[in-house]
Amino acid sequence: MTRTVSASRNKARTSTLFLYICLHLMTATTEAFLGARCHYRIPSSHLKYGDHHDRFDDKELQQRLTQMRIKLMEAEIRMLPKPNLSPKAFVMELLETIANNGEPLPDAGFRSLIRASTPSWKRRLYHSVAAPPSANLDHVASALGEAMARTDNQFAILVGEGEKFRITFPTDTVDYGDGTSWVECRLRGRDNDKLLVMIGWQLVQREDDGAWLVDSVDWQDFRDQFRPGIGREEWMRICG
Repeated sequence: MTRTVSASRNKARTSTLFLYICLHLMTATTEAFLGARCHYRIPSSHLKYGDHHDRFDDKELQQRLTQMRIKLMEAEIRMLPKPNLSPKAFVMELLETIANNGEPLPDAGFRSLIRASTPSWKRRLYHSVAAPPSANLDHVASALGEAMARTDNQFAILVGEGEKFRITFPTDTVDYGDGTSWVECRLRGRDNDKLLVMIGWQLVQREDDGAWLVDSVDWQDFRDQFRPGIGREEWMRICG
């Protein structure tokens, strides 16, 4: 009987240690996903064996795990596409999300871009990083982020690796009346108001909730170091 009780206690202590280690690993993982520091730390004394050190609190553990799940779900809900956004508001929020690609989750900006794309544009995004159609969305978003952030990439300006800019919308949205629209925005130098890039967005409304999706993007670069250069007005596809 004594041996049975002792074995049960050892099993319980092992489970306690295992659960605390799991919480520690999940905390570290959540830090990486949320891009924010979790302040919970496991006291080393809690990992020691002995009756007076068995301070495992199952209720606290469940509360911590629930909080982590809620944060991840809230971050997912905030991602595009969203119903009730105008075409301009959609483009503005998408550009801001890409510029803050690591918030609230790593690669959140490019995950939003993929999620807010029509099937045809999504295929082009996947093709731009040599990913097959069946590739994991998170992996493609990470690859897009790495590719776009290269300093020699003209699109690095969108992720903060180029000139500082402000976004303007010089013309009204062109609404074709068939669930599609065209939006032009311009990236102008924040300090000197110099025209850096013009971007044309062909958008399509999703049928089930009316949220706007990207169907194609045209890019016209006016910076000296990138095509088409000064005086050229050739429109370029962002992925080609």
